[in-house]
Amino acid sequence: MLSIIISSYQPQYFAALEKNIAETCGVEFEVIKIENPALMGICEAYNKGAEKAKYDNLLFIHEDILISTMNWGKPLILSLSEAKTGIIGIAGGTYVPAAPYGWFTTMNNAKISIIQHKKGGSKIIEKTFETKKEKVIAVDGVFLGIKKSIFNKFKFDENLKGYHGYDTELSLRISSQYQNYVTSEILIEHFSQGNPDHKWLESNIYTRNKLGSNFNITINKDLEYQMYERFVRDYFKYHPKNLLTLIQILKFFPIFKIGRRKYLPLLKFTITQ
Repeated sequence: MLSIIISSYQPQYFAALEKNIAETCGVEFEVIKIENPALMGICEAYNKGAEKAKYDNLLFIHEDILISTMNWGKPLILSLSEAKTGIIGIAGGTYVPAAPYGWFTTMNNAKISIIQHKKGGSKIIEKTFETKKEKVIAVDGVFLGIKKSIFNKFKFDENLKGYHGYDTELSLRISSQYQNYVTSEILIEHFSQGNPDHKWLESNIYTRNKLGSNFNITINKDLEYQMYERFVRDYFKYHPKNLLTLIQILKFFPIFKIGRRKYLPLLKFTITQ
């Protein structure tokens, strides 16, 4: 049995998805719609929805998707019942850098199984693994399955007021006690792409300030260097360069994660950008 929670502001998408769920889910379910035309952040909307849920398995999904797999509720509930399982998603990342980013770093660290619509009308199957499921740390928010008993221990952080970063923040906290996964047993079609704007960046900064970045068993020095460079470039797209902003970004300098020989080149890059 499954409680499906949707923060909705596009009636045409919601209607199509609700019909799709009824036709494909394959288990007893309820759909909890939280009307949210910019009334509240998605964290607040999802927490309100979870409070209304009557079943033990929760699924938070975007409304601009359709689920292609028949009887997909069965493998989802089965996976959620396995010991020490945290979140089940369909896209996620296996590495969390010190620099403030979401679940995606590079394709080498991405575990994805999704039909993604692109700008211009095209669509592609993005699939980076063939197994039934793969371990990840951070999970993309388009599809987040979780046991209600686990969710109630964590919940979404309502200090995140907008529509970005909620998935990374929650999945990182849960990964400290449980194992998150992505599955290829459930295929969804996603009609929009992400929008990593300045609000997205600020949400990731909030999460790193709150949780740190010690989530990896093995440190990838090259990736830490690369992601910090990317962070610096993105940060200065939205902020003036001065002493205060330099201090802000140097808080995330991966000093213990890149090796001594790379300190000076990366510091020089930061200052001269």
